[in-house]
Amino acid sequence: MTDDAAASTAPVGLDPGLAGSRAVVFGVGPGIGLECVRLLAALGADVACVDVEPDRAAEAAAALAEYPGSGTPLTCDVRRPEQVGRVVDETVAALGGIDVMINVVGHGGPAGPVAEMPDDVWRDVRTLNLDQHFLVAREVLRPMVARRRGSIVLISSINAFGSSPLRAAYGVAKAGIVSMARSLAIENAPYGVRVNTVAPGPTRTPRRRHLAEGELADVYRTSIPLGRLAEPYEVARAAVFLASDLAGYVTGETLVMDGGATVKYSVPAGN
Repeated sequence: MTDDAAASTAPVGLDPGLAGSRAVVFGVGPGIGLECVRLLAALGADVACVDVEPDRAAEAAAALAEYPGSGTPLTCDVRRPEQVGRVVDETVAALGGIDVMINVVGHGGPAGPVAEMPDDVWRDVRTLNLDQHFLVAREVLRPMVARRRGSIVLISSINAFGSSPLRAAYGVAKAGIVSMARSLAIENAPYGVRVNTVAPGPTRTPRRRHLAEGELADVYRTSIPLGRLAEPYEVARAAVFLASDLAGYVTGETLVMDGGATVKYSVPAGN
């Protein structure tokens, strides 16, 4: 379709262009990862469901039986380069290629001030939240660059953009994801590969559900302009949007979704 024709043609149903695509999601446990694979499959993508726990990978793949797209369970510890390379090869063999990659893997680690942080905590939090994103992106780029197309979405956090008291290692790692994605976007734009990030605020995943309950719920209701935590499916929608053709001219960007928390006026009494 020519540019003039595209501009004058009304989109029908805003087709995201994911039907028949080959996707791989890293970290498919209950929460954002599982919602990503469900949405991708519902839109017609065949999805490799990768997790360090074989049972979680199998459960995620089985959950796609009712959708147009298929699910393939694969197991990988993303902290180990040899396993990442293997699972990318297995994904290409199973699906015939990789068009979309979403990496959800991450964890805050134990809380504590930098002055008292053990070396192994700093190292382990950085490894799980940043280093593995490098490993996964590096391996996934191989088949994408060879085919001169692809979309990569990395899950960061609003911790990347402000202070992270008692979670400094996590904040540093999440900021690193944003910076790395920008570099990857420019390096790989000539090959037709887009790279973007999603930076959620507090999200009501099974691991973080306590934030929406009890006394903490009131704290978040008053501190987040929209008055609630994000739902995992909302974060998945943002990630899949960036992965899809609907964001075909978007690369190197971070979509912040935090209910307005990071843009509200910081002084309670106003100005």
